[in-house]
Amino acid sequence: MKKTMTILEADPGEEVMVSRIEAGRELKQRLAAMGLLPDSKITVVRSVSQGQVIVRLKDSRVVLGRGMANKIFVTRAK
Repeated sequence: MKKTMTILEADPGEEVMVSRIEAGRELKQRLAAMGLLPDSKITVVRSVSQGQVIVRLKDSRVVLGRGMANKIFVTRAK
């Protein structure tokens, strides 16, 4: 079984798969509008201890606040 973690725990450059989103309906809808859904494959571009998290989703980059990123659970893609 693959280890589940938040996006904040993934390393920059790492490709991960969204496993679940633990958030309210509005945030889930907002993330879905950005293309962040369960089973989406994303790459963490930037994640530092302070500030925003940047992920690549297909041909786009998405900027997430740390609170939002902490609600998105992922598994390592490989």
